This record gives sequence, structure tokens and C-alpha cells, in this order.
Amino acid sequence: MDRATQRQYLSFLQAAPQEPSLDYLRFLIRRHLHRFPFENASKFHYYANHGKTGFQWFPSVETFLENFERMGFGGNCYILNAHFGQLLRSLGFQAETVRATNGNVHLANKVTVEGRSYYVDVGYGAPLFDPLDLEEQPRFSRFGEEIEILRLDNDRFMIDRRANGQSIVTKSIEWKPVALRDFEADITHSLRDEEENPFMRRIVATLFRPDAACSVINRKLFVKSERHVAVHEFTAKREWMDMMGKTFGLREEALNSALGFIAERGHRLFP
Repeated sequence: MDRATQRQYLSFLQAAPQEPSLDYLRFLIRRHLHRFPFENASKFHYYANHGKTGFQWFPSVETFLENFERMGFGGNCYILNAHFGQLLRSLGFQAETVRATNGNVHLANKVTVEGRSYYVDVGYGAPLFDPLDLEEQPRFSRFGEEIEILRLDNDRFMIDRRANGQSIVTKSIEWKPVALRDFEADITHSLRDEEENPFMRRIVATLFRPDAACSVINRKLFVKSERHVAVHEFTAKREWMDMMGKTFGLREEALNSALGFIAERGHRLFP
């Protein structure tokens, strides 16, 4: 990543370059989760306009930042974590890509700083605000979600996300570096244009505020604080569009394209 791209990325995070430290890493993670949404409107956009396989689909960091500014795009785990890892390396951090399996393969980062390695994930739609020392097998609750990490063997850990005592998703983290180029087939698999692949058939987004987690699944908005969950369902397209722009920063052009994409596949959200 060149200096100009680094400056642009940091400006979106309202951050300045500093020497690598655990506190600075934590600061950058939280800024990222508050600024760049986890969403799949960008997934549809790159599928329709870039390519339908692996790194044909995958946007460069320059395109990622341009489309954040122009359309409010963030991305999924491949986009968000891969580019965040690039930013960290440009700032002097030792950041390596790791894989998590079970269902669609997940991409995250292993960041070594101050003599210890931490799991860093800004692309899971989960309240992972801190670098996580997997060796400590952390367990915590935030915004109505429970996160638990357990060791499976020397190089594998389980991360389990639960809400109301029910598991939302469970992944097996492979705690060894993997080259980004080795995710080519995994990215292609995640782009399967079929009913069995729900992230190609519905609109989702998550963005965190200091006091709440905001998530959308199609027409429903969930606002989760530490004490309760509010659910709002939108039946009017105009109100939904306004909410998506205000809550997640997504522009109307991006939203109309996403609505059209799933409507073409038989999932029309509004008449």
C-alpha cells in the first residue's frame, strides 16, 4: 500500500499514523467497525461489474476506498479483513491472513504486536472490538451476543456466536498463516448464484455505534444495545432507503442495484 492510499484509508478512519502498539491496534479495529459496514450490496455490485470468480470479483484497495466514499460500500470478510490487513502492514504491524472454516470459508487476520499474537476480525458482522488472544480462550457478551472461543487442538480454535442461548454461527479458526492468493477458490465458492447460498439472495448489513449494534436482514432493522433489542420492519421502500442511508451510509444507487439483483432472483422486497 502506497503512502497516498494509506493516508486516504486513515482519513476515513479519522486516525493518524502511529508506531505499532496493542492500544493503537485496538483503536484502529474500533474505528473500522464504526466506519466501514459489513454488507453484501457491494458483493452484488462486484459480481455484476467485475467478475464472478475469485480475484476477478475481488476489489483492489483503491477501488474499495473509492466505493466507500462514492457509494458507502464496506464489504464482506474477504474485502474488509484483507484490506485492513494491508493497512496494518503499511503501518508496521506484523499482520498475516488466517482461514476459518465451516460453511463459507471466512478470512481474518493474525496480528503479532508486543510479543503476542492476536485474532483480529473486522469482517464478521460481530462485536469483536478488541484484539483477541486465542490462548486465553476468551468469552464475553456484547450487544446481545455471546462470543466464546475454545481450543480444538494446537493450531485450531472454535469461535461460537450465540444470541438468546442459541448458536448463530460457529467457525473453526486455523491459527496458521495462509497466503491471500490461496483464498481464490473460497471466494469463488462464496459467490455461488444459487438459492442454497443465502448471502446471494438477501440484503444484509451491520455497523456498530458506540452504544449499539445495527443490523439489517432484508426489510428488518435490529438495533441491539446492552439491555434490549429493538426490531423495526419497513414496508415502504422510501422509508427503508432513508434508514439504510442514515444507519449504514449506503447510497441510493447501491441500494437500488442490490434490490434489483435479488429481485431478478425471485426475492422482491417491495412491490
